[in-house]
Amino acid sequence: MKAEDTSFLTLLGSGQRQFIIPVFQRDYSWTEAQCAQLLADVQRVASRPHGGTHFVGSVVCVASSDQSAVLPQWVVIDGQQRLTTCTVLLAVLRNRLRGLSGTLSITDSPEAIEEQFLLNKFAPPGLRARLALRGDDNTVLQQLLSGQALPDKPLNRVVANARYFESALEHVDPLWVLNGLRRLQVVSVVLKPGQDNPQLIFESLNSTGLALTQADLVRNYVLMGHDEPQQSEWYETWWRPLEKAFGSNYRAGFDNFLRDFLTLELRPPRPLKLDSVYREFRHWYPTPGDPSKEAENRLRLERLLRFGRHYCCFMFNPQGTGRPEVGLKRLQQLVDVAAPVAMVLLERWRHESVMTEEEVVEALDLLESYVLRRSVAGAETRSGGQVFAGIAQRIKADRPLARLKAALARAPKGAEFPDDATFAHALTTQDLYGRRNLKYLLERLTNAGKEKVQTDNLTIEHVLPQKAALAPEWQAMLGPDWRTEQARCLHKLGNLTLTGFNSELEARPFLEKKNHPDWGYAKSPVWLSRSIASEDVWGPAQIEQRAAKLAERALELWKPLVPDKAMLSQVDLEDAKERSADHSVTNLKWTTGVEAWFEQIRTIAMGCSDDVVELPRAKSVVYRAPDWFLEIIPRAKGFTLRLAVEADELAGVADGVEDASSWSFILNSAVDGGSIYVVNTEAQLPDAKALVKRTFEIMFG
Repeated sequence: MKAEDTSFLTLLGSGQRQFIIPVFQRDYSWTEAQCAQLLADVQRVASRPHGGTHFVGSVVCVASSDQSAVLPQWVVIDGQQRLTTCTVLLAVLRNRLRGLSGTLSITDSPEAIEEQFLLNKFAPPGLRARLALRGDDNTVLQQLLSGQALPDKPLNRVVANARYFESALEHVDPLWVLNGLRRLQVVSVVLKPGQDNPQLIFESLNSTGLALTQADLVRNYVLMGHDEPQQSEWYETWWRPLEKAFGSNYRAGFDNFLRDFLTLELRPPRPLKLDSVYREFRHWYPTPGDPSKEAENRLRLERLLRFGRHYCCFMFNPQGTGRPEVGLKRLQQLVDVAAPVAMVLLERWRHESVMTEEEVVEALDLLESYVLRRSVAGAETRSGGQVFAGIAQRIKADRPLARLKAALARAPKGAEFPDDATFAHALTTQDLYGRRNLKYLLERLTNAGKEKVQTDNLTIEHVLPQKAALAPEWQAMLGPDWRTEQARCLHKLGNLTLTGFNSELEARPFLEKKNHPDWGYAKSPVWLSRSIASEDVWGPAQIEQRAAKLAERALELWKPLVPDKAMLSQVDLEDAKERSADHSVTNLKWTTGVEAWFEQIRTIAMGCSDDVVELPRAKSVVYRAPDWFLEIIPRAKGFTLRLAVEADELAGVADGVEDASSWSFILNSAVDGGSIYVVNTEAQLPDAKALVKRTFEIMFG
């Protein structure tokens, strides 16, 4: 590595050369605010006494590996934002100087600026510009450098910043600004190909300007390890399509996608933080640039691109009128942290073809119901991202819809799927006004039938007004204790509707709200409001009756969870196998002679069926087929049998069986429920064997 202080214009104008912004770099991104800061720095240093300079950072380059070029090319590893902005400023200054009258010195002439800093005059067309960007940025920059007119409408930051400099310099002496540019200093860092690691240097640099996102680091990591032709190929094949899919959401949204994607791929024990995405990506994609891993890396990038498109389909553009697209849009309206589940469902449907369209629609409807029911019930939402990531990881390719239902049924404590009774109770008794998804709830209720209305411009209306000083007509309807009744009923579902005439309705008497010829409820196209018009009075009884009717409609719209019992058993067995993977029966501790007793019971349990699975835990062993039916827990003088049926179901098989519920705590047990039988003597073994067999028969026939 060679580093030296130099002026910016010396770096840019030393001989015939071209600086190339490689495909792995981000687009030119400096905003008007950063251009204004640079221009202020240039003007400030121009005002200083002769000899004053201003340091603007570093420019890190490495010689291009392309040996066919007729002049030197330097690949810019860091500093492209400053390099590009100063080049744009020089091009604008050149254009201004062309319009000045009078004689200019040779070094200040527009021709000198163009030949020294902007163009390689005698080079072939592809090498004529001293700076080459990538993609659309380069197209516009070449127009600017060659003196062509720029588009009227800014297509990107190159055009926008050129327009800014033109405006900012309109009444400023361009020679004064040029003098300031000559005083800008940089550290020029030249890397040795094959010796210095560009990626490590890139990561360690702390430059001014826009902070690098995790996506910037990941893109550079993926592409920088290849030579230039392959960089371009991989960029165009894998990364450019991702950038196009995200569009204007790329910079703000891509890091979030990477976090969700890596959560699915790596299954970390704790939620990933955004600032750890790049580090975790390197675990998932450990061998960039390794020729022996090229096929594997291509498959990984293909998967990354596919999931990126799934993410965009859910988060930004679930376009189309198909039922899956409508379901995606509805779910995204309710909660964006459901992206991992949406990505997995789209993968199972569109790529793997293990789900039908009908199954995807049912899955999305179920997720909508899950989110909406929890929102209405006032459930905790802070750990929603972690919950949805866990659900997504359970949707395997084997019967994905059934697995989704099983995952929802086995959601952790605090994330349960509310049943019909809980949902209906919340709809009819809770104050719903102010809830995040209330307007969505009301919109879906009013458009549940065949007739649809546009609800974007509608707002939530209280039929019984919020105003503290109610009109006499309202007081008469509510009775002598009208203040208490108003407070009790005000924010209930039964008192809320949608309208485009909130300011007109305000706190008017009920009959006026109902019958007004222009904006009354009776004339409303909104079913939710029009249905109120059948009432002649509006008080607690009517509000409660309407809430009950709306709750019935809601229960039809947002269905309950009905999981597949066989899949639940299969999932429970898979989970149990995963938990037992780090344990072994040989690690259980037995007193002298008791292990032989255990082997007899073990033989009976395993002989009940070929489907029986033995699952050791830290201090017990559980037998499942696929539901658990037996647990054996070592004790000081023998062992305890925990049987999966109640004690009264085992009456007549053996004495001494007790319901587990009669015990306040069962030491070292890994299951719940059932009954207990303690074995302390060898004489009890026949009864123990009979209990195991009978339990299996009761459980599985």
